[in-house]
Amino acid sequence: MKTEINKFVTEERCIDILSTLVKINTTHPNGNEMDVMKTILSFFKNYSITYHLIDHGENRGSLVITIPGKDASASVAFIGHVDTVPIGEPTEWSYPPFEAIIEGDYMYGRGTADMKGGVTCMIMTALHLLEQKITPAHDILFCFTADEEAGGMGILAIKESGYLDRVKELIVPEPSNEKIGIAEKGALWLDITVEGLPAHGSRPELGVNAVEKFVEFTDRFKAEVDTEFTHPLLGKATISVTKLEGGYKTNVIPDFAKASLDIRTLPSEKNDIVIKKANKVAKELMQELEHLSIKIKVENNRPPIETLPDHIFIKKVKRTFDELSIPVEFTGLYFYTDASQVVPDLQIPFVIIGPGDDKMAHQRDERIQISSIARVTEIYIRYVLDYS
Repeated sequence: MKTEINKFVTEERCIDILSTLVKINTTHPNGNEMDVMKTILSFFKNYSITYHLIDHGENRGSLVITIPGKDASASVAFIGHVDTVPIGEPTEWSYPPFEAIIEGDYMYGRGTADMKGGVTCMIMTALHLLEQKITPAHDILFCFTADEEAGGMGILAIKESGYLDRVKELIVPEPSNEKIGIAEKGALWLDITVEGLPAHGSRPELGVNAVEKFVEFTDRFKAEVDTEFTHPLLGKATISVTKLEGGYKTNVIPDFAKASLDIRTLPSEKNDIVIKKANKVAKELMQELEHLSIKIKVENNRPPIETLPDHIFIKKVKRTFDELSIPVEFTGLYFYTDASQVVPDLQIPFVIIGPGDDKMAHQRDERIQISSIARVTEIYIRYVLDYS
């Protein structure tokens, strides 16, 4: 069987699929993921497959392909997104971002690492199962999602459709450098609006400086959140001011400030608790000072998630790595994935294993090692054959 896998999973096949995907522009805000979903289906034109295509409107779509197993009471799901972040200024790229240029063992282009390389692994795995007429122990779901880089409407639509209700294990092909990712930081984005009282710059005591009060709010809030504890794989929680505007003239005390906080949380402190702490600090400041208003709006709320290394699922993944003579190394991801929209509700174990370097995500001259795609595909196929 290993010989059959190696015959099928060639770098030439990886290049053909990945280059086709990269040449389709799926950058935000337009997405155009439906173009990719139809292209993915075209790879399966020679097979009779079970699939569900979700139309989100405005040429945005998601797709679920099911490989039926002997036992449909449980399933293993692969989840990968096809949307990408914008490219910025094209002239700043050394390689055209949508031409899938190859140099040596690397392919360059937007989405190569994040995460059309991982999506290629999913497609190759499904094709191999179909070509070899393999019936796995349980259903295998290949979920291709839209909008992961923003609101996650793709994975939410798939979850709400009930496709994931019987999932027992979740594999996410985000770039992990071929390491076993068992934890990811949560992302909590807060929009803060502060209203104060204007005054002449020479009489600041007569006003309420909204900019200064935002700074005070941030300092107090940071003191409430544990940013000293160090997770062995994720490091520390972080709170960053990423946008700030306020005031309109040098000699006028500003009565308005608006800012955004990007908070990356650990499994030890849930996002809902952090939100409560932010509201507590805002309430205390408003009680201390008349004419001060602080409003907090949650822009994005992706909870931190973790699978413990002694979970039976992780032990099976480790055995797969051992069987293929691949070094076992655990890692954590600082960014969020579609898993954050699924794992907390369904209470299922997950693992993040994908080709590519996560440091390449969102970068100019994004690239991926082609041989890595082949190796990760072999991991997926071997896991499905042994443990699905």
